[in-house]
Parts: sequence; structure tokens; C-alpha cells
Amino acid sequence: MNDKLDVMDFFVQNILPELQQTNGHAMLNATAIKFATTFRNQFTTEHLTALMPLLIKHLSSSSVVVHTYAAAGIEKVLVTKKQIDIPTKETKFGQKELKQFLEPLFTGLFSIVDNEQLSENEYVMKAVMRSLSVARDDLVAVTEIVLNKLTASLGRVAKNPKNPYFNHYLFESIAVLVKSVCSKNPEYTSAFEALLFPPFQHVLQMEVLEFTPYVFQVLAQLLEYRPDGLSDAYSSLFGPLMTPSLWESKGNVPGLTRLVTAYLLKGAPQLIAQNHLMPILGVFQKLLSSKANETNGFLLLEAIILYVPMDSLRGVFKDIFQVLLVRLQSAAQNKQKNARYFTLVSNYFSLFAGKYGAQAFVEQLDAIQQGIAFTLLKQFWLPPLVQSAPSTKMDAKINIVGLTKILCESPSLLERPDGQEIWGDILFAIVQAASSVGTGLGSNNEDDFVVEMSYDSAYSKLHFASKPVTDPFPEVPDVMMYMVKSLQTLCSSQPGKFPPLIKNRLEMSSGKEAAILQSMMQKSGVNLV
Repeated sequence: MNDKLDVMDFFVQNILPELQQTNGHAMLNATAIKFATTFRNQFTTEHLTALMPLLIKHLSSSSVVVHTYAAAGIEKVLVTKKQIDIPTKETKFGQKELKQFLEPLFTGLFSIVDNEQLSENEYVMKAVMRSLSVARDDLVAVTEIVLNKLTASLGRVAKNPKNPYFNHYLFESIAVLVKSVCSKNPEYTSAFEALLFPPFQHVLQMEVLEFTPYVFQVLAQLLEYRPDGLSDAYSSLFGPLMTPSLWESKGNVPGLTRLVTAYLLKGAPQLIAQNHLMPILGVFQKLLSSKANETNGFLLLEAIILYVPMDSLRGVFKDIFQVLLVRLQSAAQNKQKNARYFTLVSNYFSLFAGKYGAQAFVEQLDAIQQGIAFTLLKQFWLPPLVQSAPSTKMDAKINIVGLTKILCESPSLLERPDGQEIWGDILFAIVQAASSVGTGLGSNNEDDFVVEMSYDSAYSKLHFASKPVTDPFPEVPDVMMYMVKSLQTLCSSQPGKFPPLIKNRLEMSSGKEAAILQSMMQKSGVNLV
């Protein structure tokens, strides 16, 4: 903005009078709203607080253009940052400022949504979604009213879905309401289920294909917040979820995967007792056979390790590893094209070794072919890690924990002719990954206020139903200290044997890794003997 232009003076003299005329000329009202929305960054919190009731009044306009501009303006105000020149999550008009306007705001927005004479207005539903996301805890008192409005709208549009963007924001609104209320009050999930299950069952029974991916995501979200495991309704639903035709639809797969992992989280023993483990493994194998779905296949596999008791898995691990190795063999023919698979299978090996120990990992693979565990390490697992650090902090942590187990709990490794070389490469990969981890593992940096929702005809992820990052090793709060302490224990068991190996390998490259390890040891008060 040019410093010589007094926007607020122009606003007060020319725009404000038009905004105050709710029965004025529709074109002038709409233009005034657009001006205020365009120059919202020049408004202070006080100005926006004075502007909000004017925008809310225009929601009652009979003009579609005016009430659409008002809704879009409200949504933009709610994401206006305090400072636009530096990255910040702080908004000028947040939960505190919005609280006093909640009743007239939702009354105005839902008067448009409820009007069956009007088309589904995506800008209005986006304003509903954003208002819910900003209000958060203040929604508890009006939860039932708002949810009734949303489910009524869902029931209407499910009969004939026309506007995919409206539908997306509708499900985002439901998801943010679930998140805001149930994350703080898990006991509210039963009330949500009572209101949401009927329309959701209608969607699934009538096979409303546009809505089924959304329904799966919200059901998973509700299930994850449930305080007391699987209800009868969830239990009766699981069998149909294993229907092969459901998994044939590309749009269903991510949401279904998320929902099945939620089932495993909340009721794995119950699913095992009902003989559902083998169908789940069948789904995993089907997903793994498709490059487009392999990520979801591994999400299922990881959930099985995290939530299914070990005793229930002893008889199936060999089959799982065989499936992975067969796919690995075919993927090896074009490593560049299948780089993602190598990352996924390495993360799975790390998770397995971290959860069950190095000996269990080696034994499971040796049952298929003697010595293959360390061959996999050398040829497929370590090279990508040595070349570059894992892509996320949680992937780094999983690899560090799993590889540390193998490094410090695999005496048979050093008996191989190439054992010292592999041992050194494992250490190098661990140190390199550890240097990328830093602190704040598993932090969720979602910005609920400014994220742009996106609709995709195949599959649209609900931002507000996103699953938080799961830390499979919460017992390891400081992964770097865990690594050096484990190394210290190993070195103490055979004094003088490992420090030369460590020094020789880490100084082979630039020597940076040796300095990193030394720094970690100093911070942890560890000496290697």
C-alpha cells in the first residue's frame, strides 16, 4: 500500500455508510463488502470487530450475491494474519473476538444453508467450516444444534449431490466439530455417533460414491476419540468393510485404510477373536500389489504391528515377510522407479526390529533364507539412508530405533566376512539420520486457520479429520540419547573392540559424522570404551 493513501479514511467516508445500509442497493452492498474484504489486512483487530456484525447482517440479504460476498468476507476475516510480512499463525480476529458473535453468525449462515430454494453455496459452507475451526472450545454449548443443521444438510444433498465443493466443506465442518469437541470431551462421541450414524448408513447403503470416502474418514476420526473401544454399531459394520468391491474404488482406499487402522487401535483383540485378522492381511496383500496403493498397504501393516498382540501374529509373520520379499525382488529390477517401496519396506523393517528386537527380525528372515536379513540391510535398506536422511522426523526416529537394535543386539552380524563393513554402515546411517532429527519429534504443525482445502474427484482428504502423527516409540523421548546409551552398553560388554570400528567408519567420509556422534555423546554424558 502507498503510505499516502489513507485506506481507513476512505473506508469510513465512502464504504461504511453502504455497509450499514442492509436494505440498500445490492450492487453497492456487494461492492462495499468486497472493498472491506480486499483491504482487510489494513484493518486492526478493533476495526474487524466493528466490521463483523455488519457482515453478519448482510447474510440475511435476499440477494445471493450480497449474502455470498458476506459469507466469503467473514471467512477471509477469520484467516487474516496479524503480520503478513513474516510467517505467523496469529490472526487478528480469533476465538476470543469471535465468541460474542457466534449465535447471530451461525443463525445467519444456516438460514442460507437451510433454504432449499437456494443452491448449495460453497462460500457459505466454507464460512461455516472456518467459523467452527476458530470457535473451537466455545462450540460445546451449541454442538447439538450445529450438528443437527449439518446432518440435515447432509441428508438433503445426499439425495442428489451437485456441488462437490459445498459437499467437501460440509464434511470438513462435521470433521472440525468432531475434532473441536471430542478431542477435549471424548464422552461426547456417543452423541455424535447417534446423530451421524443414520445419515452415514444411508450414504453407505445407497452407495453415494461421492460421499463414501468422507464417511470413512469421519467414522475413523470418531472411533479414534471413543473412550471405550468398539461399540456394537462399529462391530457390526466391520465385516461389510472387508467387502472386496469397496476396496476396488480408488477413492475409497485411503479412507478405508484409515478406518481399519482405527479399528485396530481401539479393538484389535476383539477383531482377532472374531477372525478378522486374515481378511485384513488379505487386504494388505491386495494393496501391496498396486503401486498406487502400496502406501496404504504399509499403513495397515504398521497398525497390525502396533496394536495386534504378538501372540496372535507369530503364525503369520513368515507369510508377511515372504510377500514383502517377492515384491522387493521385482522392485529391484528398477530401483529408481520403485524408490518409494524401498523406503516403505525399510521403515517397516525398522518398526519390526524396534518393537520385537533384532533377534526376532533376523530369525523371521532366516526362516525364509539363511542370512538374508543382513543381505537386505546391505543391498536395499542402508544405501538410501546413507545417501540421504529420512524425509520426516518420525521416519528418522523409527529407523534410528530399529537400526540401533540391530547394531547393538546382533552378535551374529560381526561373524560374517562383511560384518564389520555392514556394522559400520549401520552406524553411519544412524548418525546421519540422528543429525536430521533435532527435537520436537512427532510435532503436528497443522495450521487450521490458513490451510487451503482441496477437492479431488477421486479422493479428497479431510484436513480436519487428519490423523495426528503416531509415535510408535513413545518410551524413547530422546532418540539420540537412546542411541548413544545403547552404543555405550554394547561397548562396555567388550571393551576396546568397537571404538576403532566406529572411528574408522565415521572418518571415511568428511568426518562430519564423527563430530556429530562426539557432540551427542558429550550432551548425553557418555564415553565409549
